[in-house]
Amino acid sequence: MIKCVCLVVESNDKLLLVQARHRKKYYFPGGKIDPGESMVQALKREINEELQLDIPAYTFRYLGTVIGDAYPQKDTKTELNCFSTTLDIEWSSIKPAQEITALKWFDKNESEQIAPAVITWIAFSKQKDLSSEVILTAYDSSLHDDVANLNITKDDRKFTKTPLENIELAMHDKERHPTLVYNVEKQCIGFFTLHGGKGVAPYTENPKAIFFRSFSIDYKYRGMGYGKQVIQALPQYVMQNYPDINEIYLTVNTDNTKARTLYMQCRYQYIGDDLLEGRPVNILKKKLSN
Repeated sequence: MIKCVCLVVESNDKLLLVQARHRKKYYFPGGKIDPGESMVQALKREINEELQLDIPAYTFRYLGTVIGDAYPQKDTKTELNCFSTTLDIEWSSIKPAQEITALKWFDKNESEQIAPAVITWIAFSKQKDLSSEVILTAYDSSLHDDVANLNITKDDRKFTKTPLENIELAMHDKERHPTLVYNVEKQCIGFFTLHGGKGVAPYTENPKAIFFRSFSIDYKYRGMGYGKQVIQALPQYVMQNYPDINEIYLTVNTDNTKARTLYMQCRYQYIGDDLLEGRPVNILKKKLSN
């Protein structure tokens, strides 16, 4: 068994794969774990050697492990320990090292050029996606410890208030509705606030609109698709718990391109720009079909 670590980079249902010299098939960036190395140490070293990237170890997020057929070795299995990174990287500007002859995006169905263990990962990740979901739960005081234990980075605070700050604000504003996000293992992984009345008034005259704000996912659970799952689950949650609401509004900092792309993929409509707490933001909305 060959034990390896690899970096899974996915965008718009495509995977970023590399081709090594004298190899026909493409596989994930990464490689073998050397004796005495941890998986994260090995991944950091391999990515530096292959892609000439120095990715901070704390940005790696473990996704899962699969065992598949090794390539190009015959009659051998390989163990792929897969990670993502929360680091925002402009992949089109990466210049791989000489040992890598190509860095290319692949549709997951292009199996002829993809190494067999990567195909095993694709099947595993599809099954994982089918089994994963999020549960949205209105906050009450019995859940305070769950909120307090959420891990939010300093960079997050450039875009939003912390969950505890939002709870404090809600204690003095009945139009604010703090909401927790749980995964199927009942772990609290995220937070947002739904703000009616005066909270949404700056963006619309519709009295039946609500403002989605202060959304954050615990940094330990990023890169797992939870953000998109929350956005997809949100309309149904609002319709069930706030039946009079017919529109969701939100704002995105103009330099938060990842968040804007996510919302647009989930069919939010860009309607203009504004300032929120002194920061330039894009305004988006989504109509609900109650």
